[in-house]
Amino acid sequence: MGVHNIQIIFDDPTAVFTPGQTITGRVLIEISRSVKIKNIKLKFLGVANVDWSETESRTNSDGQSENHSVSYTAREEYLKSKMFLVGEKGEFQLEVGEYIYPFNFSLPHQLPSTFKGRHGKVCYTAKVKINIPWKMNKEKEIMFKIISSINLNEDPSLAEPKKEIKEKFYCCCFCKSGPLALIVCIPYSGFVPGQCIPVTVELDNNSNVDVDTIKIKLDRVVQFKARFPSSKTKSELFKIGNVYIDGVKKHTSKTRMEQLQIPNSLEIPNLKHCGIITDTYFLNVEACVIGTHLNEVASLQIILGNIPLTIASNVHQFDYSFQPSNQYCFSNELIPTNSLSSTGLNGSVLVPGYAQLEVPRNQPCTMAHNASSQNLENNMILTQNYSSNIQLTKFLDPPPPYQFSDPKTTSEIPTTSFKQYGLI
Repeated sequence: MGVHNIQIIFDDPTAVFTPGQTITGRVLIEISRSVKIKNIKLKFLGVANVDWSETESRTNSDGQSENHSVSYTAREEYLKSKMFLVGEKGEFQLEVGEYIYPFNFSLPHQLPSTFKGRHGKVCYTAKVKINIPWKMNKEKEIMFKIISSINLNEDPSLAEPKKEIKEKFYCCCFCKSGPLALIVCIPYSGFVPGQCIPVTVELDNNSNVDVDTIKIKLDRVVQFKARFPSSKTKSELFKIGNVYIDGVKKHTSKTRMEQLQIPNSLEIPNLKHCGIITDTYFLNVEACVIGTHLNEVASLQIILGNIPLTIASNVHQFDYSFQPSNQYCFSNELIPTNSLSSTGLNGSVLVPGYAQLEVPRNQPCTMAHNASSQNLENNMILTQNYSSNIQLTKFLDPPPPYQFSDPKTTSEIPTTSFKQYGLI
């Protein structure tokens, strides 16, 4: 039989590595009968592949339409290295016994994470090949995983607040009503799994249409980009989490803060260095109106990572309220999720999440209970007098470990549905 057994054994039994790390291990070969070989080669390979098929109509030579299956593909290579464990030229004789060949290999510093999707994947393999003259070569291939972390602190803009304003006019019986204004605010835009996203939603419904429900959703869009035979994209939508809150009657207004939980088990691959697969996250707030009218949606792109925000910088105050060009009658209803008494606090006031807002212990903090619309800016969360003392402190607990698993719920939607995300 000759070569009886081939194994590639990593010193790290998890076979999970990070960019820039040195992989060490050994190749084990068992020979049951003397065999002549040319060489033993160990190869490391890291590639991304995109592949899917579509049925398209073409006109044949007779002028008739025929359906053909077209395969769209793309490939990128990030890692390709080989080493000879035994000889490069000539022939060698391996006698009966067990042979162990140690190896070490340094990974490049810029690698995308291991990833697997419906239409593409990023994978890394190690393969040993025994070149036997005049006979079939013997090979053994195993996969290993790369975790490329996403440090949110590398982008200081993620620690700044983000705001989106949408305004829609509805026509009923040829009569144009006032605007429905949807305002969505988040104090920062970088998060990690297990963290809550604090979302402030203000809905000024000056229209003649009732808003039945407000949906707060966290969506993930994975996009695959083919390059052959032509450029084309395929997208998948993953619904990660959602929160439903009460709607707003016509000619009334409501402001509310909600917490949207990011699942601990959510995988966050780093595909920054992958040009054919992208992974994007959107916080969508949808005002669902009654009847046949179109809903209004405000969308904020956020970044999910593995290392939480710990940037020490001043927190920017921003206006949670929306001031229309014309003055409308608002109900001045303010519905906070948590209330604190307007008394001095000896401890810190913490906003949920890894990036925390802290008020110095020697400064009092007041909360607004009956804030009017014109005072909403100064009393929504903290009094304006102490905004200059707000700082970001360290996170409470480390983020959860990276996990590898196939998505449980996936729905593929037409490419045209991704216009709201700005991906096409």
